[in-house]
Amino acid sequence: MPKLINHALKILTLFFLMSNSTFGQVWEPVIESENNTVYSYDPTSVKRDGDVVTYWELSDYSTPLKSGKLVVVSSKSKVIQDCKNNRYKVGDHIDYDGHKGTGNIVNVAMVTETNWYSGQMGSVNEIMRDKVCIKQPIQ
Repeated sequence: MPKLINHALKILTLFFLMSNSTFGQVWEPVIESENNTVYSYDPTSVKRDGDVVTYWELSDYSTPLKSGKLVVVSSKSKVIQDCKNNRYKVGDHIDYDGHKGTGNIVNVAMVTETNWYSGQMGSVNEIMRDKVCIKQPIQ
């Protein structure tokens, strides 16, 4: 029985550390949109594989997003950028009821397959792409 309790405590501790949204993340602001949403990325999360860069992006909304009883104040998204072909896709996504990825998790989307989207000139995505692809020049 003590072994089972010890195992359960380890799982709970791991869950607590994973749910602590600031654990191990460094958010660097990149751009503020016209509606005052601040977009940041975690430079420690950037992973490169040829022309493809994967990283975590934080969207901190000045005005909370509401859908029924769901209130979202910030979101974290795993973004995959194809630096050479100017396209991107969004993977896993987590919504929070607090600013800067804090507070309670109110929604989680774990994505295994998603479509590529074209990067639009002048968009938040274009500015973010230029930031994370800086070591992988677009040809």
